[in-house]
Amino acid sequence: MPDSTKKPKNTTNQEKTKHKLGRNVISLGMVSLFTDLSSQMVYPLIPTFLAALGVSPAILGLIEGIAESTASLFRTVFGRMSDKLQKRKIFIIFGYGLSAISRPFFYIASHWTTVMAIRFSDRIGKAARTPSRDALISTSIHPSIKGKAFGFHRAMDRIGAIGGPLLAMLVLYLLRNTMSELNALKTTFLISVIPGLIALIFIKFAKENKTITKMIEKKKRTAMLNAPFILFLVANAFFALGNSSNAFLILKAQEVDIAIFLIPVLWVVYNIVCTISSPILGSLSDKVGRKPIIVTSFIYYAIIYVLFGFANQAWMVWVLFAAYGIFYGLSDGIFRAYVADIVEEENRATAYGVLNTVIGIFLLPASVLMGLVWTQFNSQIAFIVAAGLGMVGFIIFLVSLVITKKPKKA
Repeated sequence: MPDSTKKPKNTTNQEKTKHKLGRNVISLGMVSLFTDLSSQMVYPLIPTFLAALGVSPAILGLIEGIAESTASLFRTVFGRMSDKLQKRKIFIIFGYGLSAISRPFFYIASHWTTVMAIRFSDRIGKAARTPSRDALISTSIHPSIKGKAFGFHRAMDRIGAIGGPLLAMLVLYLLRNTMSELNALKTTFLISVIPGLIALIFIKFAKENKTITKMIEKKKRTAMLNAPFILFLVANAFFALGNSSNAFLILKAQEVDIAIFLIPVLWVVYNIVCTISSPILGSLSDKVGRKPIIVTSFIYYAIIYVLFGFANQAWMVWVLFAAYGIFYGLSDGIFRAYVADIVEEENRATAYGVLNTVIGIFLLPASVLMGLVWTQFNSQIAFIVAAGLGMVGFIIFLVSLVITKKPKKA
């Protein structure tokens, strides 16, 4: 007599399939890995390169301010365009392609205006691709593994962030006795083009989600951005005011007399923890829910920043940098998965664009505030103020959970 409790083979296969990341998530993860490998060979060396060209720190601030602010604003624009057209891949190709083809121009750069144009192009590329990429990831997997998918993607991104500076250091070390510092930097920039071009190859394997597109075309379009998302946005805006540039963490490391040559190692430690924690905590959010993890992330950030404020020995900062990497795992990928939980498919690129725009815009006043408090008082008070602003975001998020209904499952 056949066992009636035995699951049919096709049901078992479906269960296995729904827990797989799929070709889009894996291929886009590889794209991010190689793109970050390329960009992180360049980005940490830009201040040194500009100094070699005789450019002042004020001009460096102008270049980065224009590049990052513009990118933040354009993320919403490109995200909305992607939703209106219901096309993701074209923006992904354009965005990664623009960044890849802009980097070779560092080799011929001899004036800071050229560097600004390159950075501007690179950031526009990032603005174009990020909302569409995240929207495509969110609709390419089973809803039960959104956290796992975004955690995996963030981990791949961090692997590139670890490898890029290390690869740049290796190239500069090999060239140290063969050419001038300026030419060695330019050669490193030229070599960085290779992983950027490899990234473009992996885009070929990502496919537009036509099933989702057709489903959206048939059903009635929903409101562009709903109440749960708007409240989540407000919470992130206040939180971002306390989440200043990571450059202040480096400044804290220098304050406790960590040697300059160890700073890159400190950053590698942070990125390694980011890489490990992102997929683990992302998968955990699929099991216990996104909200408890997000609540924990706000509280965890505040605690870490208060501890940074009171840290007065080198070993404390080493431990805190590693611990700070866990915050990345608690937040970045999980926030993206949460947006996919509360925003309908046809509006997700817009939502991702708006979220990134708000965070990017608030990063400037956050860093200015951190710098002013640090200068007027000390680092301890600066970190405590930042932690307090982070807790304001936490309170707003808690309130949003109370006053909004449970979001529909995608």
